[in-house]
Amino acid sequence: MKNNRFGILLIGGLIVVAIAIALFGPLLVKKKVGSGNPQVQKALITSKGMVESEEETELCSMASGPVRKILVDEGDVVNKGDTLAMIDSSKIKAQVVEAEATAGEAGARLRQMQSGFRPEDVTMAKDRVDRTEAVYLRATDEYQRQERLYQKDAATRQDRDRAEERMKVTSAEWNEAKASLQKYRKGERKEDVNAARAALSRSNAEVNYYRALLSDYTITSPINGVVTERLKKTGEMVDVGTPILRLINPDKMRIRAEVDETDAGKVKPGMKVDVGTESSGGKIYRGEVTRVLPYVKRKAQKTFDPMASYDINTEQVYIRLDTFADLKSGMTVTVRYFK
Repeated sequence: MKNNRFGILLIGGLIVVAIAIALFGPLLVKKKVGSGNPQVQKALITSKGMVESEEETELCSMASGPVRKILVDEGDVVNKGDTLAMIDSSKIKAQVVEAEATAGEAGARLRQMQSGFRPEDVTMAKDRVDRTEAVYLRATDEYQRQERLYQKDAATRQDRDRAEERMKVTSAEWNEAKASLQKYRKGERKEDVNAARAALSRSNAEVNYYRALLSDYTITSPINGVVTERLKKTGEMVDVGTPILRLINPDKMRIRAEVDETDAGKVKPGMKVDVGTESSGGKIYRGEVTRVLPYVKRKAQKTFDPMASYDINTEQVYIRLDTFADLKSGMTVTVRYFK
């Protein structure tokens, strides 16, 4: 009797459960589907990409010589304007000093010409005129005496010619002294002052040139960023254009993806994308295409797929994500594109 009663209760319970499932089951299934992750949408195409900085720069030497000092290491955070490396500049510094000395002399010369001559300079010039005139007059008297003796066969022709030459020399010295006195009294000629001014301008230009060259021996950061690579060591020789450091701005990241040329034209700016990495543990990053380059070129990114071909062209695509949390520059990612 008890067994019959238990069987009747069991059958009744199963009937109640069946009715409940029939009435509320669709609602429960619908709620479950709607409250969880949405059904996966089928991607239009898939491609590989790489995380990179929009602002990446390679700092190269602007001068030749040994690297005197590198002040940063890989991973260091730098600010715009920070000194990062220095090339030995001892030779160019010597040229700067020499150019500055030449400019100083040219400036002093111009100031002297513009300020005129001191009264004592004029006095000295006048004394020189008097001395050279006296010498010239004595030489003239001697020449005239030798000429008279020569006419009387009392002196040789050689003595007379020697006296004549002496008279000419003293005459030239006297004329030079008179010209110098006139210069001191009138001041420098305008043409000479202009020439001195031009000489000073040339000297100053040379100083500025060597100072500009000197600045090339100091390498500063053009951006706020992080050092990603040191390419040279202290003491190594570098030439103009030799790369020394690489920097990126980690606050301006993007995805650079490569779409096979067979799919070229399918990706458009504004398309939504999902991005995943091998190390993200299934985490998906959302974003959109910001730019599609209007040409194709040889594949540049390497993958770990042994079946991947590198002899095909690809279309370059740039992508912006909602967040780059946990993504690092240089990471390889998989990009799925949606209509």
